[in-house]
Amino acid sequence: MTHLSNVHGRVLEYLITEVIITTHPGVSLTVRANNAQLRDVSKLTKLKSLLLNELRLAANALLLLWLNPQFQLSEQPSIMIDRLPDQNNKNVTDICLILPAQSVNLSLKHNHAALRSQRPGTTPVHCGYSKNSAQIQQFKQEYLAITQQFRQHVGQATLFRQLPPGLKEQHLYTPVCNLVSQFINNHADACSTNLFEYLVGDVNYYKIIVNTHTQTLSIQHFAAIQMPTNVIATVSKQYVFLSFDNGWEISMRLHNASGQLKKSPGLKFDTTALKNPLTATIIPYV
Repeated sequence: MTHLSNVHGRVLEYLITEVIITTHPGVSLTVRANNAQLRDVSKLTKLKSLLLNELRLAANALLLLWLNPQFQLSEQPSIMIDRLPDQNNKNVTDICLILPAQSVNLSLKHNHAALRSQRPGTTPVHCGYSKNSAQIQQFKQEYLAITQQFRQHVGQATLFRQLPPGLKEQHLYTPVCNLVSQFINNHADACSTNLFEYLVGDVNYYKIIVNTHTQTLSIQHFAAIQMPTNVIATVSKQYVFLSFDNGWEISMRLHNASGQLKKSPGLKFDTTALKNPLTATIIPYV
């Protein structure tokens, strides 16, 4: 996720929280949610006015056209809002509405359907192994060997964009993708469920994609998903493709998260579902 994309996401979370607060008197915030609102209010000034207005429209429509009729918010005796931090283990929720009889978990996206932006160096942890396990220690050694070999090819370059075309892919991206793929395949029987839950999330939640290009809200209910018992990983250049035996197909695109060439390359995956059996509700917001 780029810095700008992160700002857009934070602003969207802020606006949705604010519209619920202003529309429903008596709404309370957790300490964490209140701190997040105070932190993110300054981010509104970083957006162009046209985009900010679009996100306000989307936030209002989400409440008016879906949240309120779906969960009867106007009839709830109490509503508490929590905002969750990023990389919260297997919980991909951004906002949680705590109602007297249920909790409504929302995962919010702006113009993309990404699942995760995880680091490849901790793949065994995503697969369910502990941070002190023999599997993670061995994986880290092999990962370090790849990054050290890559450093031998960069010369005096200090930025990734200074490298010759194809060098990153040949000496960094593809070797790391191969390492990740091999680990997943070698531990497929044991790790398929843990990996799937990490990437997709194991909390009953709604994924809401605000598409400001089509001016629509796309809503999917991530619940009662059949867990996989096996997974097959394949590699193509800087991509790892995961095929789970529950019908889900997931793409993980490896890239450098920073433009600077540091001692550690700072890699991340952009992870999205290529095949997702869940149906979506599409709501125009204008």
